Amino acid sequence: MNKLTNCTIVLLSLCLLTSCSSKIFGGKKSRKKGDVAKQTPTDTTRTATTLQQAVANTTIPVATPGAKPLIAELTPIWNKRMSYTTFSGKAKVNLEGPDLSYDLIMNFRVEKDKKIWAHISALGGLVSVARIYVTPDSFFMLNYTEKEATRLPLRDAAKVLPIPVRFSQLQNLMLGEPLADGVITNAESKELLWSLHTEDSNYIQNINYRKADSLMTLGHLDTRMPNGPHAMIEYNNYEAVNNRKVSTNRAVRIQNGVNNYTLDMNISNPEFDKELEFPFSIPGNYTIKNN
Repeated sequence: MNKLTNCTIVLLSLCLLTSCSSKIFGGKKSRKKGDVAKQTPTDTTRTATTLQQAVANTTIPVATPGAKPLIAELTPIWNKRMSYTTFSGKAKVNLEGPDLSYDLIMNFRVEKDKKIWAHISALGGLVSVARIYVTPDSFFMLNYTEKEATRLPLRDAAKVLPIPVRFSQLQNLMLGEPLADGVITNAESKELLWSLHTEDSNYIQNINYRKADSLMTLGHLDTRMPNGPHAMIEYNNYEAVNNRKVSTNRAVRIQNGVNNYTLDMNISNPEFDKELEFPFSIPGNYTIKNN
């Protein structure tokens, strides 16, 4: 699977563990020293230190005894998820990492629990890069620059990434929902926030909610894999859309070993429950890869 495919899965799956070809995205942006720090709302050194504090617990999740009353109080907030049939929008994406820096445009569409569609472009939308179509069990992608089509079972994304990619995680990434489910094992009440600790068989997650409106502000996600990647997501700028609150500005920070990556998403035109089309077909002159 080539670098474009890796980068596209990276964009959707938050793993951010591979690089992208500069010839595809129009070359690496040059930045003056210190520019990234100005654009990033979280200090990367502090972020890396914070993410390293999470330690995988391989035992069956068990609630902390002293926190049980607060856990019971906050369980309805944790269990609350958006009700919808479709969701769509446009995202300006800035992707930063070792030896890479790209600005991309992603138009995306989601039919709940059924399909995800995305068209990714570069150079302000002038150059089409890829089109993606994902179902709960399959991944398809058109690589416009190389005239290649990729199709593979979604479970086989683990061949190019260190962890399997779940359809639910890609869907939650688009919606701005918690990336993983799980059982609440601890809870803490702070001055302005509630902090929840959740676990399942694959992930450990810490999420902060504002007391004022019960909206997420920060999420930490760790895999149970030894030395696996760590992710932190900031949820900002909530907008009311059809009686739902959607975070339209999200900052993702990934640490994988000594490498750190950032993914900033600014979403515009979010819409729910519209009748959507999910066009995807493989041109006859494209090479098909079943990697």
